[in-house]
Amino acid sequence: MGVLVSALNRIMRFLVNILLFAMVMAVFLQVLFRFLIDQPLAWTEELARYLLIWITFLGSAYAMSVRAHIGTDYILNYLSPGLKKIVLVLGTAASCLFFGIMAIEGYTLAMRGMVQTSPTLQLPMGLVYSVIPISGALLIVNLLHVAWQDYNRIGGDQ
Repeated sequence: MGVLVSALNRIMRFLVNILLFAMVMAVFLQVLFRFLIDQPLAWTEELARYLLIWITFLGSAYAMSVRAHIGTDYILNYLSPGLKKIVLVLGTAASCLFFGIMAIEGYTLAMRGMVQTSPTLQLPMGLVYSVIPISGALLIVNLLHVAWQDYNRIGGDQ
C-alpha cells in the first residue's frame, strides 16, 4: 500500500510542478504583453487563476503526505500511548469525514458546473471544480497512510 501511495504522491508532486510552471508562464506572458507590447492577453489572467486553484488543492493533498500541515501536539506529549492512539483515531475519523463530504459535494458542484463555461477560455467550469473531489479523495488516502504510520509508531520507538 505504501508503494502505491508513494507513487501517487510522486505523480501529484510532478503535476503540481507542471501547473506551477504553466501559471508562471501565463503571468509572465500577461506582464510581457500588457506592459511591453501594450496588447494585453485576455486569457492569461483566467488561466493563472484556475491553475492557482488546482495548485492549491493538489498541493494541500501532497502536503498531507509529507506532514506539512499545521498541527499542535503539545497536549499529546503528556498523554499515555493508549490515549494518544485514541486521539489520533478520533482526529483521523473527523478529518476523513470532512474530506469525504468535500469530495462528495465537490463532485456535485463539478457535475453542475459542466453546463457553465468560463468567460474567456470557454472551458466547462466543472473542469475547474473537479479538483475539489479529486483532492478530497487524495487527502483521505494520504491522511489514512500518515495516520497508520503514526499509529504504529505510538508507544514504540519514540
